Parts: sequence; structure tokens; C-alpha cells
Amino acid sequence: MIAMPLRSSRAVLRTLATVVGLSLLTACATPQTRFYTLGTDAQPAVAKTTTSPALRIDVRPVQVPAAVARSQLVVQVNAAQVKVLEDDRWSSALPDEIRYALAARVSQQAGAFAASAAGRGEAVPVYQVRVDVQRFESWPGSHVLIDAVWSVSGSAGEQTLTCRSAVSEPVSGGYQAIVDGHRGAINAIAAQIAEVVRAFAAAAVQRTSGPAGASSAGGVKTLSCPPISGGVQTEVERAAAPRSGA
Repeated sequence: MIAMPLRSSRAVLRTLATVVGLSLLTACATPQTRFYTLGTDAQPAVAKTTTSPALRIDVRPVQVPAAVARSQLVVQVNAAQVKVLEDDRWSSALPDEIRYALAARVSQQAGAFAASAAGRGEAVPVYQVRVDVQRFESWPGSHVLIDAVWSVSGSAGEQTLTCRSAVSEPVSGGYQAIVDGHRGAINAIAAQIAEVVRAFAAAAVQRTSGPAGASSAGGVKTLSCPPISGGVQTEVERAAAPRSGA
């Protein structure tokens, strides 16, 4: 009379143990999702000579190719094939990752504030930055590439300079190396943008501080796209030009 219930209890315990074991195996077999960001703990050096008066940087929403406009990392298999990594993802949408990384780096290197961080109502010039990424490629164990057309508009829109930068960084194996490579490319483009912002700001100071009655354009050189160190290709799309009717 007592043996039957004991056997039944043992069978139930064995079943529960089997279910728990299978659940643990399933949990162990499920890969964990890894998240990456283009931000960095190591802050780039601020320009030694900041512009005066104070200025702000407004990086507009960034455009990226549709193939990489997703949360997952996308890597090249070959020239005609890509692989979407379901378990390796950006911490935010890629256009936002690029935008926030550029805003932070350009602001620091130009000695400025990001537009969203500065107080409202402050009478300081705002320089608008637009970025259209033409190519954003990740080749594991080889290199990464960011090919972008970007522009800087001077305060009040009196000037706009548009440039194109193709930045390639070598990378080792592993997806973290790919992310680090893209950080380096972003840093290079940000340094170039910051140089243009500083040149715009310096030109604005020169115009306003010139002798009374002097021509506003007198003595102010035409701005051009600056090169990037390391032999990175930079193409000039359009030289800085005064606003129509200015």
C-alpha cells in the first residue's frame, strides 16, 4: 500500500529533474546579445585655443544606407554579400549612434557646446552640421570604411562648406575591433568638421572686429575642406560660398 505512492513520487521527481535539466541546457545554448556603441570613455582632446565668442554645434539627423540602418551590426562577406549579426547590436539606432558621437567629438574639439546641452536663450552662434553617410562598411579582420558627405553652415547661414570624406581604418579579428575601427573613422571626420567650425568662427570674429567701414569680406580667406591626417582621402564637393544676396 505504501510502495505505489513512493514510486509515483519518484517518477514525478525524475520528470521534474528532466524538465529542469532541459531548461538549463536550453538557457545555456541560447547566445547572449552583445551591445556596442560608437561613444567612448576616452574623451578627445579639446582644442587648445577655443573660439570667441562661445558657439554651439547642432548636428542634424544623420542619413545612412538602408542596408545598415538597423540595430544589428552588418558585416561584409564579400563585395556582393553582407551578413546581419542578430546577437551583436548597436545600443541605439546606427544613425543616432553616429549623430551623438559626432556631436560630442566635434563640440569638444571645436571648444563648443552641443546645441541640446546649452541653455536656451543664449545669444551665441550656432553652427549646423549635416552628414549623409554614403557607405558604412565593416570587413572583419580587414578594415572598416565610412564614406560621408558632410556640410557645415555658418551662423545665420551666411556660409556653407560641403566636403566628402572617405575614411578607412584597418581592423583585426572580432566584432569589437570593427566597432573600434568605426570609432576611429568617426574621430577623423569629427576632427575635420571641428576644424571647419573653428575656421568659420574665426572668420566671423574677423568680420565683426574689422575697422569701421571696411568690407565685410576684405581679408577673410575662402574656406576649403581640410585634409585628414594619415593619408585619408578627402574630396571637396563645394567651396564655402556667401549666402545668395549677402
